[in-house]
Parts: sequence; C-alpha cells; structure tokens
Amino acid sequence: MSRVRSVRTLWRQYRPQKRRTGFLLGALAFPLVAGCGLWGADRLFPPDMHRAQQQALLLQDRRGEIIDGRVSVDGAWRFATERANTDPRYLALLLRIEDRRFWQHPGIDAPALARAFFQLVTRGHVVSGGSTLAMQTARLLEPHRHSLRGKMQDMARALQLEWRYGRKGVLDLYLTLAPESRNIEGIRAASLLWFGHEPLHLSEEESALLIAMARHPHALRPDRHPEAARAAVARLLDAVSDTGWSRRGAMSYALHVERIVHEAPGALTWQWREGQRGVYRSSLDRRLQTGLAEILRETPPPAGGTWAALVVRRDGSIAAWQGHAGNGCAGCAGDMITSWRSPGSALKPAIYGMAFQLGLLAPDTLMQDRATRFGFYAPRNYDRIFHGTTTVRTALQRSYNLPAVRALDMIGAGYFAGTLDAAGIVLKLPANTSPSLALALGGVGIRPLDLARLYTAFANGGVSRPLTLDWPVEPRPGTPLIGARANRQILSILSGTPLPRGRADTGGLRVAFKTGTSYGQRDAWAAGLRGDWVAVVWGGRPDGTAVPGITGLTTSAPVLMRVFDILPEEGEATVDDAFVPTRLSPALQKLEGRMGPQIVQPANGGIVESFADDGSATPLGLVATGGVEPYRWLINGVPLDTPVGITPSWKPDGPGFVHIALVDATGAGSAVDIRVR
Repeated sequence: MSRVRSVRTLWRQYRPQKRRTGFLLGALAFPLVAGCGLWGADRLFPPDMHRAQQQALLLQDRRGEIIDGRVSVDGAWRFATERANTDPRYLALLLRIEDRRFWQHPGIDAPALARAFFQLVTRGHVVSGGSTLAMQTARLLEPHRHSLRGKMQDMARALQLEWRYGRKGVLDLYLTLAPESRNIEGIRAASLLWFGHEPLHLSEEESALLIAMARHPHALRPDRHPEAARAAVARLLDAVSDTGWSRRGAMSYALHVERIVHEAPGALTWQWREGQRGVYRSSLDRRLQTGLAEILRETPPPAGGTWAALVVRRDGSIAAWQGHAGNGCAGCAGDMITSWRSPGSALKPAIYGMAFQLGLLAPDTLMQDRATRFGFYAPRNYDRIFHGTTTVRTALQRSYNLPAVRALDMIGAGYFAGTLDAAGIVLKLPANTSPSLALALGGVGIRPLDLARLYTAFANGGVSRPLTLDWPVEPRPGTPLIGARANRQILSILSGTPLPRGRADTGGLRVAFKTGTSYGQRDAWAAGLRGDWVAVVWGGRPDGTAVPGITGLTTSAPVLMRVFDILPEEGEATVDDAFVPTRLSPALQKLEGRMGPQIVQPANGGIVESFADDGSATPLGLVATGGVEPYRWLINGVPLDTPVGITPSWKPDGPGFVHIALVDATGAGSAVDIRVR
C-alpha cells in the first residue's frame, strides 16, 4: 500500500509539470507552424509583379532631349523608379498625406483602419481611408473593384509585399506604379512627360500635383482640367501648411506635356529588340538626326524607292540613324539600316587594303583590266569597257571590276570573308554557298550598319570597333582589320575618288569615299569619311526590284556630300600621302597576268544557243586574254579568217559539238569544247 501511495504522489507532482511543459512546447510550436504556413502561402500565392516589370522605353539624345519612345506591352508609360532618384521633399509630402506611420507598421495601419471604420459607422459614409501605401501598391499591382473582399485581399498582399521586399522596396513599387493621368504611371514617367525633367528635383507645387493626380487620375488631368488640378494642389498644400509646406501665391508649376515625336524609330526599335527598357540616354544628336531627315525628305528618291542613311563618330557612337525617308512605296516603312542588301563595289577598299597588308599589291602596282575568266566566272566592268593597263589607285578610284576580282583571287575569298567576320563585320552569303570571287562585286549581303563599321575601321587606323548607341561611350577593345600603313594608303586613294557631277569641292576638309552599285541596279551606295565622321547612304527599293539608271556615284554620292555638309568639323582623318612609297619594289611594279593565252568566251563545256526555230544561226563572239597578240583561232582544226582589228566571231554551220583552239604569236595556246544548239 505504501508503494502505491508513493507512485500516486509522484504522479500528482509530475502532472502540473507536464502541463507546463506542454504549454511551453505549444507556445514555441505555434509561431513556428504559423511561420511555415505563411511561408508556404507566400510561395504558393506570390504577388503578380507583371505590371511592375513591364516598362516603356524613352529614347533621349546625348543632351537628354526626348527624341522617341514606345509604351510598355500593356500600353503604359512606366519606368522603374527608386526613392534615391526622387526628390526627398516629394517623399516627405507623400508620406505625410498618404501614410504617416509608413516606417512603423508592417503593411497594415490598425489605428487608421479602426478610425476609418468608426467614421463609416457613425456618419454613414467614408470620411477617411485606412489604406496604407503598401495596400495601395497591392491594388496597383492587381487592379480590382472596390469591395470588402478586395480590401481584405489588399491587406493580405500588403503584409506579403513588406515581408518580401521591405518598406523601401514597397515604396519603390509605389513610385513605379502610381497613376498620373492619361496612360502615365509612376513618378519618373509623370515628371518627364508632364514637367520635362527628372523627379530628383520637384517644386512643392509639382510634388502636390503628382500626389493629387494619383488619387484622381482622370478628374485632375491638368491638360484637360487645369482649374480642378490647381484647386486640388492648393487644398493639399493648405492642409500641410503647418509643416512648412505652403503655396506661394499662384501655382508655379509649368506643364511640359511632352508629346512623343518619333524622330528615331529605327534606333528605338533596335534598342527595344536588344531588351533595353526605361529611360535610355543614346549617342544620337537630335540636331543631326533632324538635319539628316530633312536631307532625305528633300531629295527625290529612286523611282518607287527610298533613302536610308547612318552617321557615326570615329569612336563608334552613332550620331544619326534614318532607316527610311518616309516615302510611300511598298516596304518603305521598314528600317533599311538593319536590312541585308548587296554592297556592289563598296567592299573593294577592304579587298585592296588586305592585299596591301599582305604585301601582294601597292597603290601604284600596274594591273590589267582585261577580259579574264576565273574558272567559270568571267566578270565585266559596269560600263562593259575594259581599260587595259592601270594602277591599283586608278582601278579603285574608278571602280574597275577585273582588278578587284584579281586582288580578291590573290588573297582568297575565304580569307577575306573570315577576316571581316573576325572583325565583327557580318556578311550574309547565299544559302548553301561558300565565299567566292563574286564578293568583290557585291555577291553577298551586308547591312548598312556593318558597312558603316567597316568604314569606321578605316577612320580608326584599320581597327574595327563595335558601333554603339550608348552614351557616354565606354572604351572598347578593337579588332585589327588591316595595318595602319595599309589603312593610310587606302584613305589616300579614296580621297582622290572623283566627286559626283556638279560638286566642285568638299568644303575644305578631305573626303575619302567609295560608291557601289549592286547587280541589276537594285542598290546605290555611297560610304565615306570626313573629319571625325563616317556616313553611309543607301538608295533603292526595299523589295529589291531593279531601278534602272541608279548608280552609287550619280544617285547616292550627292546625298552623301550633303550629309557631310551638315556635320561639324571635328578633326580630320589621316590620309597622309607621305606613306605611299614613290618607288615600288620590282615585285610590286607590275602584276603579271596569267601565263599563255586563255579563251574567255565561250566557256569550256558550255552550251551555246545559236540556232533559231527557222534554222537561222547567230554568230558566236570569241574573246581571249593573255599571251602575245595577234591570236589565231581554229574551229575543229580549221583556221578562222579574222581581219586585223575586227573582233573575231564564228557562225556555226550546224548544231553539234565544236572544238575551238587558240594560238598566240609565241605558239602558246588553249582550247575549249562546246555544244552548239
């Protein structure tokens, strides 16, 4: 019995202790469980930040003037705004009016809610609201109608927002989303578009207007309801006059009401595609942008086509970008600066520059501008005339085709394309093809943006650097394209390019430029350097249709000269002739032609359509190059009687296979086999 009593005594002593321990464990477990529950709810039902993340893009020139813009994908002028970039006086007034205990409560101001509820019960209508900035931010993130359910949702989200982002983060969200009339949201967008300046410096009246508009965005729109807006500002400032805020007689804010004028749609679209959002200070110069647009609008475009032009500073910063001239042709609303077009002869300076760099040619090397066949490729000059012996200097200045193709054949088409690609100058080859000698005459696609980078490399001693719209320009490492000596030689040659008709001089500064006309007269180019500036002009039809009569020299070069006329004189590119040797080494004095005579036309293995349906035959022209004239032609072993000074031709006597042989004055020869139909 005594043992049983002792056990009962121990149990009675242990039971209170057990209750205290259980209570203590429960008290410790409740916040843990509650915290885990809240954490899980936060992860399962995160706040929708979509509206805060959708930003507009406002494009400024290098002086800060607005030149273009695009609303966010949901149609609002909205930029991320931080309190560090907002006037402290505005922030103080905002918290005084909207949420006095912002820095103390966790997102819900219980005393304010109790006061608002008591006033609603006793007076029968809403006297003052109990919403905190966190609750207003929650509603701005997820707009909904005013209701009890919506209010409860705002309270829960307010707690969640402050838990996730803290009070500073919540304040930044409010500054980004506050409605400011029209489709303007956020303090930065409102300050820029209503007042014309950043929100870091706001007057008392401007601050009050922004706070008042956030309460009644439509009723207090200052451009439509100016008197109502001024009255609201006066009431708000009178309400806080005890804190030192007071209106100074008449309202002193001046509405800027910025209307976005789309002066740089091409640059804006480029930055938008690159993912740029917010307020972007670009390297564009509004004055040059406007001047360039006027030149393109005033100049009659190629028939059914338009113009595009780009101006770049020597440091690679883009100063003016006009992707079209506003013409009404098919496709003319597109941006041609980023379109792929054939460059014609505009790549020839780079070909000769690489040949100079490799020691294969020099500016005064003698070359032959004669009919030549490179395998199955037989290029011709634009004017269909061959000019015989010429120097590299003259060949580039006059844009002869055969010497350029020969120079590319010497350095290799693959080497040329690979060097440009390594320097960041992108070429677009036809599908399933590799680089060929056709590159010399425009058999490739290039964007005006990349062509401008090529000529900017010439302005920088042969070093290619990326083009940029960023301002200020950050120094970027470059990629050597050609050596400094070869680069100076190229500039020396290009500075002697014949000016377009009607242009007597270049205004004092030396202009080094090159023109280009694509096959079939689809593109007319002019690209060049003057001082610290590089400019590229393109003219043609965006759909690629031929425009008979256009050439780079007669169509685009005059526009290029007008562009150079409006550019400030900021230094001069180095084109010193002293670096061009007056005496060439024997290896560079004259470029020897191919050994022995060659039949250029007809091509070996070719099929010639000579006979018409009525049986009549068309004579076949015979063209040869190389060797020592006079030539002797043999058709199926029979000598062809050709008078001296007359271009040889042969009239087939019937369809079939024909063996054509050629023998020069030294006895050297060549032969081709063709089929006549």
